[in-house]
Amino acid sequence: MPTNKKPTKKATAKKATAKKSTTSKKPAQKTQIKPQAKAKVNPKTAQLKTLISAYDTRRPPNNPMMPKNIIEMLTTDFGSIKELLEAFAQHLRSLDRRRLNGVGIKKQGFIERAFEFVLENPEFLPHYLTLEKFRDDGEYFIGFRTLTDLTNQIRELLWNITIISADIWYTDALEFYASVKEAAKRRVDPAETIYNGLEPFFSRPSRKDSEGNPALTKKKVLRDGKAIAAGKKDGIVIIENKKPKLTGGVHKVVDEEFKDTEQYKETEEGDYKE
Repeated sequence: MPTNKKPTKKATAKKATAKKSTTSKKPAQKTQIKPQAKAKVNPKTAQLKTLISAYDTRRPPNNPMMPKNIIEMLTTDFGSIKELLEAFAQHLRSLDRRRLNGVGIKKQGFIERAFEFVLENPEFLPHYLTLEKFRDDGEYFIGFRTLTDLTNQIRELLWNITIISADIWYTDALEFYASVKEAAKRRVDPAETIYNGLEPFFSRPSRKDSEGNPALTKKKVLRDGKAIAAGKKDGIVIIENKKPKLTGGVHKVVDEEFKDTEQYKETEEGDYKE
């Protein structure tokens, strides 16, 4: 008999309905950033930066090339600084500089420690030395020590630029020499003359003795000795060396010998040369 079976319903997962949030989000307030106070830029420095950025280089290196007007301006400024310093450093010879007391790390520590004691016990100062003079002399020294450190940094930067400029100039000459050498290989008459004038700068001078023969070097002697010892080359290699001796001293030796029948004394004296 047919049985009436109801079809089983498949369990379907109900979609979770998102609950509407009752609290309304407030719009995020934008934090206002106060503009920082711009540092004052020296107009001459700003002009130099614009000139450097606008300067076009033929072969761009890692660092931009300095324009000629800036080099002339620096030369003029350094010349004026030199004239200004000469008025305060006249009549100071090398002997005078050796007589003066330099201040290094150890002496500067001593001075600073002494100045601390002076602040606590000013009554021990001599009558000709006041606390104000002691303080002013220290500030005077520190000011010039700072200038010296600054000039050392400037000198280092100038030397770096000098090395870069030397490399660029030398590379220009090498490029010209390579072009002339290639043209000389092709039998170009003017190029051969120029190449003959530049080629000696790259050739090593031959070492010759007083008689005009090629001078012997240590490497050549060792090379010839190894070849002769291995039987690969005919020849003779003689090496003789005598160290200098001191012959001023005298060494005396005395030897005495006694026998049974008679006393026999033999004395030997001589000079012993070292």
